[in-house]
Amino acid sequence: MNALPEQGRGAGVGAGGDVATTAGTRRFNIAAAGTFSGASYVGAAVALLLLNLSDGLFTLTFLQMGVAEELNPLMRLAYERSPVLFMGVKLAIVGTGVLLLCLHHAQRMARWALRAGAGLYLLINLYHLAFLAHSLLSGGR
Repeated sequence: MNALPEQGRGAGVGAGGDVATTAGTRRFNIAAAGTFSGASYVGAAVALLLLNLSDGLFTLTFLQMGVAEELNPLMRLAYERSPVLFMGVKLAIVGTGVLLLCLHHAQRMARWALRAGAGLYLLINLYHLAFLAHSLLSGGR
């Protein structure tokens, strides 16, 4: 299919993106017309998932070292049951949210939420790095 509209003859709505107009039939690529900054929202979704994984690994490490405690009651319960359950629940919750936002990527708010989530997780990971650097420089005190 062509990405650019192309004039043709005929009437009605046909398969493959034919749309009837008074000037004839226009053919367009539905997939190309339906993308909204595709790389932008996909990149934000991937970044959010990777940063969530990193946050989980930092948190798990700090919990296992005994230098932090989990404040989220649901995640604390999951961690007390099993560190693997903790990571599974964390990845599943955020992954489900990312999937729902990606399914609705045509909505500006969904794309904004993906970018905002990635930005928030970036800040959280920077905090983890600062905490780690502080712990290493102070000898774990």
